[in-house]
Amino acid sequence: MTNLSVAGICLVLALLMSMLRKAYFSLPAYELKRRAVSGDKIYSKLYPAVANRSLRGLLWLLMTALAAAFLVLVSLSVNLGLAIVVAVIWIWLLYSWLPNRRTSSIDYRLAALTAPFFIWLFNWAHPALKYLERVQKRYNEIHTGVYEYQDLRGFLRLQAQQPDNRISPQQLSRLAKLVAFEEAKVNHFFKPWKATIKLAESDIVGPKLLDEMHRSKQLSFAVTKQRNSHQICGVLSRDVVGLSSEGRVSDYMRSDFATIGRDDSMEDALLSFAHSSVPLLIVLDKESEAVGTLSLKDALDALLVLDKPAVVNKAEVPAEIDNQVEVEGELSQA
Repeated sequence: MTNLSVAGICLVLALLMSMLRKAYFSLPAYELKRRAVSGDKIYSKLYPAVANRSLRGLLWLLMTALAAAFLVLVSLSVNLGLAIVVAVIWIWLLYSWLPNRRTSSIDYRLAALTAPFFIWLFNWAHPALKYLERVQKRYNEIHTGVYEYQDLRGFLRLQAQQPDNRISPQQLSRLAKLVAFEEAKVNHFFKPWKATIKLAESDIVGPKLLDEMHRSKQLSFAVTKQRNSHQICGVLSRDVVGLSSEGRVSDYMRSDFATIGRDDSMEDALLSFAHSSVPLLIVLDKESEAVGTLSLKDALDALLVLDKPAVVNKAEVPAEIDNQVEVEGELSQA
C-alpha cells in the first residue's frame, strides 16, 4: 500500500472524527439527556457516549493524530509546493470549516452508529481515558462568555433569538427585569408626597375616612402630625383589625415605622421590609426630609415583573434601568 493510499485512509478517518465531534457536542449534555429521555432513538444512543467526559478529548486526540499522519504521508509523496497547498487547505477544512458548519442528520446518524464502539472503548480503556479526562479539564475549560452581571442582558437577548429556544417570552421577560432590578434605586419607584394620600394622627376613623382610604387604592398610609405636615409619626395599614370601629388614627397606627434613602437600592428596600415587617417605608432625601413613600406592593411589582414596570418618577429613570422595558419588548417578539 502506497503512502498516498494510507494518507487517503487517514484523511477519511480524520474527517469522520471531526464530524463525530460536531454531532456529539452540538448540544449540551443536559439537553441531550432530555431528548434521550423523551424517547428519541438517535439521542438515546448518543447520550451514553457523551456522558463519558473522556469522549471529547479522545475524538480530538484521534483527529489530530490522523491529521498529522495525513500531512506527513502527503509531504513524503509530493513536491514541497504542492504539500504546502494541501496542508493549508487541510488545516482550514479540519479546524475551521467543519467545526463551524451546521450539523446535519447524516452527522447524527454517523454518531449514533459509532456510539456503541466508543462505549465499548471506554469500558476497555477506562484508566487511561480517566487520565485523558483530567488533562482535558485542565487545558480545555468551558467558558460561558459572561464576565459581569450586566453581560446577562446580552445573554438573554441571544437566548430569545435562538431558533430552538424553549423558554417562553414571559419567562425571559421576568429574568430580564430581575437583572435590571439589581441596579434599580428607590428613587425610580417610590411615590412622592403629591401622589399619595396621607392621614393625620388626629383624624377620626369613620365612614368618611374609610371611604377615602378605599378610593385611594392604597394599602398603607403614612401618618403625619397634621394633614399638610411632612412630620411622620406612624404608618397605618388599611386591613388593621378593628379599623372600622370608632376612634382616631393614632389608636390604630404603628409608630415603629422604617425609613429608606431615595438613593438606596431596591434590594435594601426589600431587606427593610423583611426586617421591620411594615408594609410601607418612608423615603428620605439627603437632608433626611421625608419626600414620599415606598409600599411593599410597589417593591413587589418591580421585582415580580408585572407587564408594566412600577415606575413613578419616569423622568428620573436612567437609561440602564429604562432599558428593561426595551428588553421586554424584544423578548416578547421572540
